[in-house]
Amino acid sequence: MRLKTILVDDELWSMKQFELECKNNDIELMGEFDNAARALSFAEKNRIDLALLDVKMPDMDGIMLGRKLKEINPDMIVIYITGYDEYIKEAILDLKADYYLLKPYNKTDVEQVLERAKCLSARFNKRVTVKTFGYFDIFVDGMLLEFKNQKAKELFALCIDSAGGEVTMKKVVEKLWEGRNYDDKVKRLYRKALTYLNTLFKQYDVENIFSNSRGSCHVNREEIFCDYYEVLDGKNIKETLFDGRYMTNYSWSEETCGKLCRMASIQLYE
Repeated sequence: MRLKTILVDDELWSMKQFELECKNNDIELMGEFDNAARALSFAEKNRIDLALLDVKMPDMDGIMLGRKLKEINPDMIVIYITGYDEYIKEAILDLKADYYLLKPYNKTDVEQVLERAKCLSARFNKRVTVKTFGYFDIFVDGMLLEFKNQKAKELFALCIDSAGGEVTMKKVVEKLWEGRNYDDKVKRLYRKALTYLNTLFKQYDVENIFSNSRGSCHVNREEIFCDYYEVLDGKNIKETLFDGRYMTNYSWSEETCGKLCRMASIQLYE
């Protein structure tokens, strides 16, 4: 798969050098921009797999641009370009970059960066991406999935929070319809949300991500990419986009958020 790539750098020589050095690699250079605003506008209208961003630019720096690009597509690989050693730590830890390229660079440097990008892209081959850090959202093929039934979305969020474990109907009712009697009326609401999820996922041909049986349901964890699961699988939380917020649309998420905050605090001093 050829990675659809943009290069954003206000130094023309740098862009031309990169274009020269990256020939014959598995990338498709979609655009070169010396202006962050134009790059952002392009990304809003086109699929981008990889963005190489200069850290220092006059109109909007690479830090802000990278954050905005990630909002458009959480799966986008962001690699920062800098001519200053002191920005390396900032790029990797503070900016949550996937990698960095130090100026001046040569063909070997470019090849190593692009090889890293191709390895990173393999984790995004799954069609469904779930974003839990901050506001909870689901993306199919990079596009935000819209929910008309918000309780159905919250039901799926609860399954994500359970990390593939079975979620019983009773637990769903306790979390989503707090204070309601566990009677036939509320059970019908649960089944309505369940039916909506199954129908929606079938519509997008991703029904393999979710399963339900009599009285319970669960997410098929291996079929999705999820920022929270990366941490559960051993990724250092400092290398993710976690900023102290987790599923902020749901009050019941506070317990998991607390665990993530404690983990981040411990890893900060490691």
